[in-house]
Amino acid sequence: MKTGLLMILLICFFVSSAAAKSPPSTSPSGVALVLAGGGARGLAHIGFLKAMEENNIEISSIAGTSMGALMAGLYACGYSPDQLDSLTSGMDWNHLFSSTPEPRLSLLPDRIRGRQDLINLNLRGLTPSLPTSAVSNMRVGFLLSGMTGPAQVVKGLSFDSLSIPLRVVASDLITRDRVVFSHGELYRFQLASMAIPGIFPPMVQDSLLLVDGGVFDNMPVDAAEKAWPDLPVLAVNVGSASPTEFPNSPSLLTVFSLTFNALSTRVNNYYHRDPEWLFTPDLHEAAVWSFELTDSLISWGYNQGLAWIEENPDLPRGGQYSTGFHPSAFTVRNIHFSGNENVSMRAVDRWFTLSRGDSLDTWIAMDVAENLYASGLFDMIRMSMLPTGDPEQCDIVFDVTESDPGTLGFGLSYNNDFGLDARITLEHKNTFNRGIKSIINTGGGDRYAFLEVSSFTNTSQTNRYLSLSGSIYQIKGYEPDGISANPMRTWTNHSLALTFGRPFSWYGIVETALEWKGRSYTNGTSTEAFPLLSASYLTDTRENPTTDSPGTRILIKAGWCPQKDNTHYSLHWDVTSIFSLPGSFLSGASTWGSFLWGDSYEWQRSRLTAARGIPGYRWNSLPTRERIAGDIFLSRKVLGPMFLEANGAATYDFPSLDEYDNGDLHWGIGLSAGVNIPGGAARLGPGIDENGNTRWTFSYGSDYSFGPGR
Repeated sequence: MKTGLLMILLICFFVSSAAAKSPPSTSPSGVALVLAGGGARGLAHIGFLKAMEENNIEISSIAGTSMGALMAGLYACGYSPDQLDSLTSGMDWNHLFSSTPEPRLSLLPDRIRGRQDLINLNLRGLTPSLPTSAVSNMRVGFLLSGMTGPAQVVKGLSFDSLSIPLRVVASDLITRDRVVFSHGELYRFQLASMAIPGIFPPMVQDSLLLVDGGVFDNMPVDAAEKAWPDLPVLAVNVGSASPTEFPNSPSLLTVFSLTFNALSTRVNNYYHRDPEWLFTPDLHEAAVWSFELTDSLISWGYNQGLAWIEENPDLPRGGQYSTGFHPSAFTVRNIHFSGNENVSMRAVDRWFTLSRGDSLDTWIAMDVAENLYASGLFDMIRMSMLPTGDPEQCDIVFDVTESDPGTLGFGLSYNNDFGLDARITLEHKNTFNRGIKSIINTGGGDRYAFLEVSSFTNTSQTNRYLSLSGSIYQIKGYEPDGISANPMRTWTNHSLALTFGRPFSWYGIVETALEWKGRSYTNGTSTEAFPLLSASYLTDTRENPTTDSPGTRILIKAGWCPQKDNTHYSLHWDVTSIFSLPGSFLSGASTWGSFLWGDSYEWQRSRLTAARGIPGYRWNSLPTRERIAGDIFLSRKVLGPMFLEANGAATYDFPSLDEYDNGDLHWGIGLSAGVNIPGGAARLGPGIDENGNTRWTFSYGSDYSFGPGR
């Protein structure tokens, strides 16, 4: 008995001695910060992060959903609140969410050959296809990949290896459950976490179909507690404010937002956990799409955050913060493409501006992706910068979704003098799988019909292109017959051209062409045709050539026919300059005209100049051989796309260069009200000519979309 008691005492002694010698257990310090989703309202997170850093609140880990995932991911990579403030305050949000290629990367031939149609359908074979989302997040992907990629190249793909351990929450539509990510390409899961169903495209990851994390868990306190059980949670709730009054005229976006919030609130209750600290800033009922309030949202998060932190002195202090993340450039080790099944690498190479061994940083990577998208070959491009094991090198991967190869467009133009012009345009973007673009354009109007076919290469790398085009027009109209008569006649114009072009910038091209032009009449007269060598120069700095927008257009085209007995020359010009004035005013001036001299055919002496009109005159009442014309205008936006415009125009017409002093001067002034809509501008207004004749004109379409000769 004594022996047993002695043994128990010895065991207790050794256990207590061992416990006294072992180091005391320590718990992690700081907080696990949780940033909720809320669209534009999530920009308030930047202000709150500023307030936390100024008060040395220690952030040991961070988790986020939707916009909270974007901010949490960038902060975890090492970017400072000041860097995030600078990034978002100067952001062009409309451009960020736009799917329109950069004008400065889209070559001029692409922009001026395009059609502004009322209806435009993508075609897969002969089947129309619908878009995958209402808004593109591709440029958001370029930005996030360019910013988070360098951090992962250096630190690896584990989110725990970042400057601050991170968790990102998304929702899987297949398993109908929340998914918490801690490893992989960060930007992909950030995009998935913000992919509001129907608004942004979902993210496919293995067998998961990922959408906005807010569908199941908009404030992932539970995810933070499971990832870091020893850390207290501080959550920032910027979720949409509840409406304070009944929406009497709810828009489609309002109804969708309220429906999404109602359904997700029900599901979110399953994962809801109360954090140790909860900060809910007053964001003054800002909507989830109120990106125009960026500066205010950041300011509200900052100022209210300072006050809230002062009211909570028990928050753990002692945080150590850096001045931000400034990644250095990497050397490109390998370049990979995936997803391009029908587009050959030969077509891609024409637009790709990166090679192995090149230096790559955030902004170079974004420019490469933008340039590739400007090719028009792809609907979606995902760009990834991946680690190689060498912190000075990276691999870059482009995961592409090919554009539907075909596009079918329906267009209309109307002028009450000229009539209705209707057209159908079929375009194929990847002919022979070589990135060659082919266009068939057909249509007609009052007493005329036309067919145009063209095919051309396009490239930004070799800086040249080749085009083959042809057209047929059949027209019935009044035309001088050379014997002092002006009968109704029916004729057919036809042309064929082989063109060599060279862009010298995003806004200019020089073309030389070998053309064949001819005409035949239905009365049995033989076809008269001639070859034409031509050269043209075109610059157009307007972002939208179909509407009045600031910029300059200069077109000069000269031609020479070497045919024996019919040698002749031609010169055509069209110069327009438009500039902005204070008070939403636009002003502009233009001059246009054409000369023809030498032994030309009789039918070349009279042309329908449908591209321009003089106020007070019928649209095509002034056909001529030689013309010098010009106009000026002043317009002002009055409500959205609506505008008021005043213009004056004059033209001096004469029969030949030898008889330049035997001409007629015509002029007119006009007023019109208009609206810019797809396909051009619709205008209505009166005009008066030099003889006092008044004429009302209604037109719809761009300056160059009316009738033959446009």
